[in-house]
Amino acid sequence: MANGYLLKGMADKHAVFDLFFRQAPFKGVYAVCYGLNKAIKNISQMQYKEDDIEYLREQKLFSEAFLEYLANWKCELTIRCLEDGRIIFPYEPIMEVEGPLIQCQLIETYLLNCFNFPTLCATKANRMWLTSGKQPILEFGLRRAQGPNGGLTASEAAMVGGCVGTSNVLAGKMQGIRVSGTQAHSWVMAFNSELKAFRAYAELYPDNCILLIDTYDIIEGCKNAIIVGKELQQKGKKLDGVRIDSGDLAYFSRKVRELLDDAGLTETKIVASNDIDEYVIAEIKRNHGVVDLWGIGTKLATCYDDPALGGVYKLVEFEGKPRLKISSNVEKTTIPSKKKLFRIYDKDDYMTGDIMELHDKEHLEEDFVYDPLNPLRFYKIKNPHRVEQLLELKMEKGKIIKKLGGWREAQKTMEQDITHLSEASTRLLNPQKYKVSISKSLHALRTRLIEEYIGNKNNNK
Repeated sequence: MANGYLLKGMADKHAVFDLFFRQAPFKGVYAVCYGLNKAIKNISQMQYKEDDIEYLREQKLFSEAFLEYLANWKCELTIRCLEDGRIIFPYEPIMEVEGPLIQCQLIETYLLNCFNFPTLCATKANRMWLTSGKQPILEFGLRRAQGPNGGLTASEAAMVGGCVGTSNVLAGKMQGIRVSGTQAHSWVMAFNSELKAFRAYAELYPDNCILLIDTYDIIEGCKNAIIVGKELQQKGKKLDGVRIDSGDLAYFSRKVRELLDDAGLTETKIVASNDIDEYVIAEIKRNHGVVDLWGIGTKLATCYDDPALGGVYKLVEFEGKPRLKISSNVEKTTIPSKKKLFRIYDKDDYMTGDIMELHDKEHLEEDFVYDPLNPLRFYKIKNPHRVEQLLELKMEKGKIIKKLGGWREAQKTMEQDITHLSEASTRLLNPQKYKVSISKSLHALRTRLIEEYIGNKNNNK
């Protein structure tokens, strides 16, 4: 396509693209945005080296003019987007990319790759974190992740969603994430007895001792852990925790807590693992389980129950004129034109809706707004307590103009933003739909474009 744009004299024509997603993951209504800053940083440094050009030449698909263009690539793009860590919703523009058509097109796959899975994983972690009551969660999913790169991405994105650490040591080194873990069952099985295995581990790691107690029998394992815990106390140390990785986690966590407390090990934490997700956490809580820390692997690192976000990147303006994709599936009909995105809050400072408006409008007008999927569904904006404009200018003509933070800043943004989203919209079962709307002006523009298309189609018959 990019080669074709160049050969057809269209490469430098001005275009605007929107990045958005159509459906919230995990049967929820929201997502936690992540991956945009990393994408922008890398796009600003993007270049094609000699071996890249030679490889493309070998494909015998591309013109020499196109290969020369790539060899002399200079980013001229302008990008507006939300901050990483913000709470986002379907159909609204998460990122707006503006510039020469050829450059907007060339970055499409990379942008979506940077956004889709990190956002999905951050959202999954966030659902678990909220369901647990914001308890500590460790990301333990590297062994089941989609390859080494997938594992690194999952570890970082999970932090943005609310996790406090990872078992992925490479992620710890590369991304500055706290690393943590325990022994596996093979450690216990390698010794002649469970008690000997626990004592050996405590001898080696007296300041960071968490014992896995379900290799043979959870209750007996807990009793052996108590013996080691009291031995550590005599040395001025403590047993940090015990981990349960199988069985009825609600029942056994209660029994283990009783045993630990009766033995005076009230500070010893109970860690739960074993294919946990937000629904398992909710069930354990409902059955009065006593868990202090969650080790979550497969269901988090693979986003097991909804493994693809489905973000898309669509042309919305070309040479200053709005563009509209029309589909027989109403959810695939796009929202044209360069836009602003406003978020409104009520008197209690809860988010009550996001509204798309034409870019040339300075302020959100208090008027009727429309559901982007159903023009018969509309409502009147009534004296919002606070209005926030969400799309921020991050790159202008290829140059980054605002500091782009990493996962720590995104995590802080999430922690702040999620407090403004009603619990009705974060609950696991039948969450309340969040209103994402288009303004009266944008609705009128979209309607006119559809009518023009129908008129042109009839005239061409």
